[in-house]
Amino acid sequence: MAQLATQGSEEPVKQLLEAVSKLVGRVLTAGTDLQGKLTFWGKPLLTDDEICDWRTRLEALKAFTEGLVPYNTVGKLKNLRIGANDIDAQKKNLEVLAAVEKLLELVSELGGTAAYLSQAEMVLSSDHAWVKQAQSARKDILDKLALDRNAQHAAQNLAYGRQTLAQLKKGYLTAYIAQHSKARLGVAEDKTKSALRKDSRLVAMRTLAGIALMPTSQLTTFDDKLDKLKSCASLVESELSASPYCPHCSFRPANEQGDFLSAANVLKQLDEELDRLLDGWQQTLLDNLDDPIIQANLDLLKASARELIKKFVAAKKLADPVTPNFVSAVQEALSGLEKIGVSGDDIKKALLQGGSPATPDDLRKRFESFLNDRCKGKDASKLRFVVE
Repeated sequence: MAQLATQGSEEPVKQLLEAVSKLVGRVLTAGTDLQGKLTFWGKPLLTDDEICDWRTRLEALKAFTEGLVPYNTVGKLKNLRIGANDIDAQKKNLEVLAAVEKLLELVSELGGTAAYLSQAEMVLSSDHAWVKQAQSARKDILDKLALDRNAQHAAQNLAYGRQTLAQLKKGYLTAYIAQHSKARLGVAEDKTKSALRKDSRLVAMRTLAGIALMPTSQLTTFDDKLDKLKSCASLVESELSASPYCPHCSFRPANEQGDFLSAANVLKQLDEELDRLLDGWQQTLLDNLDDPIIQANLDLLKASARELIKKFVAAKKLADPVTPNFVSAVQEALSGLEKIGVSGDDIKKALLQGGSPATPDDLRKRFESFLNDRCKGKDASKLRFVVE
């Protein structure tokens, strides 16, 4: 190009001015993006001092480059005087420009994935192995970026970061899907849950809840446990790749209380618990209907109602289904009894009156005092305590 210029050709000048125009554009873009866009994985890639230094260098490069514009003819170009020191200074400035551009490329290519992983860290519980792995990788990459700012090193970090972030995201997808499958009921389990809501045992307990003496808080607790079991069989990996948590059920392991159990196992436990609850309610009825006071009340019932109760007592098993007529008969028979509900906290508070530790005699006296207080002014033989 220099030879063509000495021969009077304008082509080298044209090429020079085109290169100058492109370089000025690159410098302007880099200078604009230098401070606002050089943040990666939640952390600025440059210190304030580095930003100030690099901005000064870019401005110097821009001034030098724009200073070439007036040399727009071969004749003028021959008068251009540039020393070795000028060339060395602009080489360093060009290195800064290349470094800024490579860092911007890294942020542009990997910033979205890094932001995704930052959100993912808050979705999984803080003690999950993947979270610790992500935090370690984040520190490693940011340390590498801080070690050397030149373009070559930034290019190496881009390749390393591309591989590391891809592996991290893949690991997250696997970890989240595993926990989602554990915490949510699938299609088959959801059908089991629906069937449990209509189960004859639960229907029987809902009917028996019309008897005042029944510990209905147990039924409420059971319903709450069943309601907390959420179903979701809709999540696909492509959706999770776009957003770090399920768009259908918004499952976030970090928000789960304690070590969440397998939803399928909890469902199985609830099925077994339903047997125990119904057996307990059935035994409560048998025990109270066997009371001499209640036996005397049976003679006051209509023959049809009395017959329903006698069949139950003889069989020692509830009929299926439990009928409203049976509930009415039992409620009428037990009407002479008074239910007194107490909570576990009530009992604990009573036993701790006077401090702890306490002797067996102390506890016995405190409990008797608690019972006497609840029975005051009432016929104790007709009272029935129900621990809620």
